[in-house]
Amino acid sequence: MFTVEEVSIKNEKQVNYIIQFLKKFNLEYENDIDYTIAVYDKDKLIGTASKHQNVLKCFAVNEDYQGLGIVNTLVKTIEDQMFKQGIYHFFIYTICCNKEKFQSLGYSEIISAHNITLLEHGIHQINSYLNNLKIKYNISQNPKACIIMNANPFTLGHRYLIERASRENDEVIVFVVSEDQSKFPFSVRFHLVSIGVKDLTNVKVIETGPYLISNATFPTYFLKQKTDVVELQTKLDCEIFLKYYKEIFNINVRYVGNEPYCEVTNTYNQVMSDLLPKNGICVKVINRIEVNKQIISASKVRENLENHNFEQLRLLVPDVTYNYLINNEWC
Repeated sequence: MFTVEEVSIKNEKQVNYIIQFLKKFNLEYENDIDYTIAVYDKDKLIGTASKHQNVLKCFAVNEDYQGLGIVNTLVKTIEDQMFKQGIYHFFIYTICCNKEKFQSLGYSEIISAHNITLLEHGIHQINSYLNNLKIKYNISQNPKACIIMNANPFTLGHRYLIERASRENDEVIVFVVSEDQSKFPFSVRFHLVSIGVKDLTNVKVIETGPYLISNATFPTYFLKQKTDVVELQTKLDCEIFLKYYKEIFNINVRYVGNEPYCEVTNTYNQVMSDLLPKNGICVKVINRIEVNKQIISASKVRENLENHNFEQLRLLVPDVTYNYLINNEWC
């Protein structure tokens, strides 16, 4: 009889036991994990799995116990934990040769690329989700340009990029990153962008949903550090964009601002500029605008906000953002 136990992620001894077990499978125990379980045969650790938010990860089962339903136990136990947390949409990464194990548990393949498969399960399925977005925002079938931005918060630099796309294309979609991993929550970022471009009649602002530049498809995006994972995750993100967003929204041009500071974002731009044109999407990299010989960026806005430098802040953001920052006392 096997037993399932929750691992205290604050207990260094318990976590180290899991770390050593995962090393046998060439897996690492990632720093962002918020929940871990272990399966034991008496006192012997025979399996483990973890999660971060709605992403299941770090699955490993002793080879002598494979085929005994332990993966099913791990998945269902973590899903139950997510249900308790009000999470009803799940992602799993696995190597391609293992995807059938999770498909047998109800998970659907989103994409397989570079020997990695991303699957999902729960209240969303990517095709229906994106088609519903298309209906919700009355997106046409016409060819169009797009911009994907976090807008943390919305700056004059973002506005300039959108204006440029608006002038050069009949229709533009601005996707605002849905995931709440930023100083400003999605609802605020989405509102500021929407109000900030409402005069541009050929621009529609919609959410990315959980599939682009998200914890599921691009977890290193928010870490702001260069790792070997960055390029792989960027490619996966681009593959999802090409397979689903390009086709459903009929996108043929993508605009990005050049990135002189952040290595992760710069890597993303480089990979995108290489991959997307090969698949029918023109990538236009636009030089960022400057104020007082400094490039406008959201990080500069946040820095001035924290330092109470309102005079400089006023030069970096449109009225809608400035009024919001002042009235809501984010400083």
